[in-house]
Amino acid sequence: MNNNLKILILSLFMVFLLVGCAKKGAKTSKGTSQQEGTSGVVSVEGAELHYVIEGKGIPWIGLGHSESQRRILSQELRNHFKFVFMDLRHDTRSNSSLEISRITLDTYLDDIDKVRRTLGLDVAAVFGHSHHAFMAIEYARKYPTKISHLIITGCKPRTAWGAGDEFWETDASDERKMVFNQNWEKIPRDELNQMSPKERQVTTYVAMTPKLLYDPRGDLSYIVNAYDNNRDVFLHLQNSILKDYDIIEGPTISTPVFLALGRYDYVSPYILWDDRKDVLPNLSYNLFEKSGHFPMVEEQELFDKKLIEWIKSH
Repeated sequence: MNNNLKILILSLFMVFLLVGCAKKGAKTSKGTSQQEGTSGVVSVEGAELHYVIEGKGIPWIGLGHSESQRRILSQELRNHFKFVFMDLRHDTRSNSSLEISRITLDTYLDDIDKVRRTLGLDVAAVFGHSHHAFMAIEYARKYPTKISHLIITGCKPRTAWGAGDEFWETDASDERKMVFNQNWEKIPRDELNQMSPKERQVTTYVAMTPKLLYDPRGDLSYIVNAYDNNRDVFLHLQNSILKDYDIIEGPTISTPVFLALGRYDYVSPYILWDDRKDVLPNLSYNLFEKSGHFPMVEEQELFDKKLIEWIKSH
């Protein structure tokens, strides 16, 4: 496979990279995804936002790809949180019809708040994984009295394009790099060109596993079909709304923050937080030593324990 094709595929992957799961998540996701929850739709300007409610306890609003969130968060957490898993307007089934140029960060934040108000939640914890963490952070800034806790995972404090590649080159083991290269070599160029967008997405996730999981030979494929993106809206979110995002810009966030990162996450390197931790004065920083991009799945029991202990103390 030539370098141009590899770059094209990598770019496609970043378009679709939102949330995912891991090999060790099979027990969690396959168990919880079968549960029945209260579901519905909240109408916002130019979109229909689907949601699912499960669990009991502290209200928790999870941002983006409701079905994927149901799969990556454990049954144990459902004994402590009342989850509202909500789609955002770049999720395909939201049927976003608003002119893309009119969609701003405030549009997203107001969407989230309308879901909160519609469901009668005075305050709620807000969860964001990967780039959804940017929106969770900014929700805490715009609606500080409506958020009780901020929970962010597998995320960067700024867009920092290319930082993951730099960390990969200097930190990844030879074995990890070997598996990564072997994965790409197994993809026939002609077959890739013939694949549907969904099939291409699955293939790309499989190839990218060494950059996403502690186990470079792990399996991400079974979660991919749980979500889909409106490509145009998502590209607008990535390339315009969040183009030069940096957590350091904006008012201080006083909300208690639980940050969970994976030591072997080569998409959102933990080292990027070294000069940004002080931006969050009420921060609980948690680095998981046997995780990549998905510590809530790869080290589920430890993640749950730390999060539950933290929530009880705040």
